[in-house]
Amino acid sequence: GFAAAGGSMASYTSGSGGNNTDGVQTMSKLLLVQQQKELIRLKRRNSATYTPTEHLHSPIPSKETEVVAKPGNCAGLMQIMMDPINLLLLFWPVGCASYYLEWGDGSTFGYNFVAMIPLAKLLGDATEELSAGLKNDVVGGLLNATFGNAVEMILMVQTLRAGQLDVVKGTLMGSVLSNLLLVLGMSFFIGGLTPVKGVVRGKEQSFSKEAALTNMTMLFLAALTFALPTVVFSADVMNEYTPAEKQDVTVKVSRWCSLYILCAYIAFLLFQLFTHVDVFKGEADEEEDEGASITPCCAIGLLFCTTCLVACSSEWLVSSIDGLVEDWGICKAFIGIILLP
Repeated sequence: GFAAAGGSMASYTSGSGGNNTDGVQTMSKLLLVQQQKELIRLKRRNSATYTPTEHLHSPIPSKETEVVAKPGNCAGLMQIMMDPINLLLLFWPVGCASYYLEWGDGSTFGYNFVAMIPLAKLLGDATEELSAGLKNDVVGGLLNATFGNAVEMILMVQTLRAGQLDVVKGTLMGSVLSNLLLVLGMSFFIGGLTPVKGVVRGKEQSFSKEAALTNMTMLFLAALTFALPTVVFSADVMNEYTPAEKQDVTVKVSRWCSLYILCAYIAFLLFQLFTHVDVFKGEADEEEDEGASITPCCAIGLLFCTTCLVACSSEWLVSSIDGLVEDWGICKAFIGIILLP
């Protein structure tokens, strides 16, 4: 049809004399009409053979048309709660009943001690979901650093309120020792058995030398500040002071040490989250960036509820320490250094 129209246009323009311009315009309009008819015919033919799967081969949608699905809170909470370790949450109401019904200090300590295990995991899961939902590396790092040891901090506050100073000192030292020995050794052992990109590393594992050195330095600094007040109290120079003066000097040294390690912790956070982010970023963080399974509001609610349960369990657990020591003959140093960390 296009060829015929073109031929007729050529013959028309060659045969006409004074009306060549009008003839060209008329034939151009005819060509446009023919082209529109052909396009309509092609569209009808394509629509007849269209299948729903053709949109899968379409190009990547633009930012204007792209729709991001929001996480489902019910499905996300079910996924978190379906972990087998959460079965130990059944010990929380049992521990509550043991405390109020006075079943014995040993039972109260044991039930609440077991209930703290899944609560600590839930607290960590809620913190990770909140960090992933906020989509901010700095805020996520601060949340992990703050709530990563929330169970231990709550337990220490409850122990201080109960006046169990020996248990507090033992727990602090036990935390340092567990990180230096238990956590480090288990990391080496499990890391050698875990496949990375389908390959088991075995005896060889790669890690950041700067990150390991920084963490070990912080642990060494914490252990040093724990020991310094004792060293000052036992020095020969302190023999010139009265017991009350020795106590005052030791308390001042202890407070200055606490301020020093607090400043060191703030500097460590700045070093990890702002100035040297790449040093602490592992291969798994670079390859995988999983989204949050629940919304930030739901994560905050889960974090709040779990914190309340941890506070109650820790209070009941601490209140039964004295009775446990008397009935079972367990020393407070063992409870502080071995059990509570």
